[in-house]
Amino acid sequence: MPLVAIQPQAGTVKDASEYSVSSYVDSEKIRFRFVQGAGAQPQTIGGWELKCTDTVLGKVRGAHQWRDNQSNSYLAIGSHRKLMVERGDNVWDITPCEAPTSLPNNPVSVTNNETSTTITTTGSHYLTIGTFVYITGLTATGGVTVGGGSGSFASNPFATTSGSTIVQVTLSAHGLKRGDFVTISGVSGAQNGIPDSELNAQHSVYVTSTSQFFIEITTPATSSGATGGTPAYVAYKQAEVVTVPSATTFTITTAQGSSTATGGGNSGSIIIELQAGLESSTAQAGYGTGSYGMGVYGSGGEQLTSYDARIWCLENYGEDLVAVPRGGNLYRWQLNRSQRAAVNAATDCPTKINFMTVTPEQYLMLGGCDDGTGFDGLLVIWAAQAQGFTTGDWTAKATNTSRSLRLGAGSHIQSMIPSSFVTVVMTDSSMHQLRFLKDTVFIYSQDLVANVGIMGPNAWAKDSQTGGLMFLSANWQFYTFLNGQLQAVPCPVRDFIRDAVVTGTQQSKIVGTGISQYGEGWFFYPASNLEVNKYVIYSFQTQTWATGTFNRTYALDGATFIYPIMFDYTYGSENAQIWLHEKGNSAQGDAFESWIEASPVDLNVEGEGEVTMDVSGIVPDFQSLSAGGELYLLTKDKPNSTEVVNGPFAIGPTTERVDVRVTGRQLGWKFVRNGAPNTWRLGKMRFDINASGGRRD
Repeated sequence: MPLVAIQPQAGTVKDASEYSVSSYVDSEKIRFRFVQGAGAQPQTIGGWELKCTDTVLGKVRGAHQWRDNQSNSYLAIGSHRKLMVERGDNVWDITPCEAPTSLPNNPVSVTNNETSTTITTTGSHYLTIGTFVYITGLTATGGVTVGGGSGSFASNPFATTSGSTIVQVTLSAHGLKRGDFVTISGVSGAQNGIPDSELNAQHSVYVTSTSQFFIEITTPATSSGATGGTPAYVAYKQAEVVTVPSATTFTITTAQGSSTATGGGNSGSIIIELQAGLESSTAQAGYGTGSYGMGVYGSGGEQLTSYDARIWCLENYGEDLVAVPRGGNLYRWQLNRSQRAAVNAATDCPTKINFMTVTPEQYLMLGGCDDGTGFDGLLVIWAAQAQGFTTGDWTAKATNTSRSLRLGAGSHIQSMIPSSFVTVVMTDSSMHQLRFLKDTVFIYSQDLVANVGIMGPNAWAKDSQTGGLMFLSANWQFYTFLNGQLQAVPCPVRDFIRDAVVTGTQQSKIVGTGISQYGEGWFFYPASNLEVNKYVIYSFQTQTWATGTFNRTYALDGATFIYPIMFDYTYGSENAQIWLHEKGNSAQGDAFESWIEASPVDLNVEGEGEVTMDVSGIVPDFQSLSAGGELYLLTKDKPNSTEVVNGPFAIGPTTERVDVRVTGRQLGWKFVRNGAPNTWRLGKMRFDINASGGRRD
């Protein structure tokens, strides 16, 4: 019998029985890519490499990349614990904080042999477990020293570089960590071109060694060298809240107490950071559940009572970063890495916000927020064009373009997505277009597109080639939206995804991104797990799907940093790493596994599997196979019979034929490559098949 090609249709199908389709039924870290003259062929995805060695604290649920007016690149990162920014391979802490406040006299309580120390605050603190505070000025109590101290620097502690805004500071045995605060005073006059007012300030630091750290100022130095005189400093050292016994007390982990004592003196001061959000949603999750923005805070320590996992909305407005933690305030960061993001100074700006975006017309727009009379999950409000940081920018007037509108369908806004000519606003059950009217009365109109909502705030991806939008709806259907037209996407993995996701609580973690290099939409989701661990890929070009496993909690398409950016997590660790994807062909130099599995077909091509067949040879067809892989032949007697795994059979870059002895009525196969580098593209698999004479029972 001549060689028989077993050529499945392109794409992975998970929702049909294996025998009923002639396709691929499983895949891992592959894509289907169109090849001129050959159609869509499976090949490995690209590799991934660390963007930097610095890590991010917490599970990342938001990120944004942009350039400033001098073409410097920034990457903002929001996790359930922190707001951070990466630049120059360093990750700085820019999480919003309150201004320093005084602690009461003798606020420290230590218990002998215990490593948990209690701190008493002046008035209610509104702290939650996992929130960071920064403390200074306390004396040792019971053998325990809490927070940082004060003193004077050695002579000329500042090292400047001409043209740079980064200043290296020397302070022996400082004991500081990334994000701790140092208040500097006593600098007299400009230092190598830097005004003394920029040095005499409170700085969030980036630690480089036990005796040095970096701060950033605004004015670039005009010369290089050591300078500064002998200024003074006050150090605020971070502590994590581990329990909250009462509204005026909290505990932190410290060194073991040598005696039971109360003390600390009367000079203590504390800085409270934006409270930590939830890592995972709880059973009470949902917009409108709980009370957002409760508390007395004005800039960072506000109480955000929510049952949803912490999600960040991050955009650049001009060259500045604007940020909203779902259910919280609007914050602004003005590029100085030693200064934390600060709450919007405009007093008429809403303070309880579910979503934020910047429209193509440069309006700062909020969705699901308060209007001064109460929270409205369908309210959309925007500041005057290119404004939003001064009181009055959010109040509609005849002399400005600030306005608001309320969506006519849905119960709460889930997402706001700027497109080429419209801003798409998605609720839990409806889809709307906001059109720019170019008038001074209404500014934007709203059009109801369809009664179709989005699964979660980040469950969407853009097709960079067409400008279209793809999203996962609340009813587990994928849609594309292009030129005002909504189209359902045939999805043979829909049930597979729906059945895998932890239902009812974790859908807000589903995140999509476009991969413009290959014209794809990637969607990551939590499968039978509280955290994201699976993905699907849709090719806009070939209209095929692929499946796989990846621990990526957030992803961005390649733009400012060229390569797609993704953020991982490791069980048992609080630290996330930043990865550049589609770079190289390995996992940071290590091997990774990729595979493709074909559905079983009848070996008797002239019938319906009546005859048992013998497979005596394999003729592989690979392009760019980097090294050897393994081929498994999967045989069955009937569709519901137990599968027999034959192999592995080694396939190398120069393998012409592999002799085998395999018998069955149905044959499937699986190719696996595990290595570094890992590259291959599969063409046509052919098999030497002959009848063995056996008939169907």
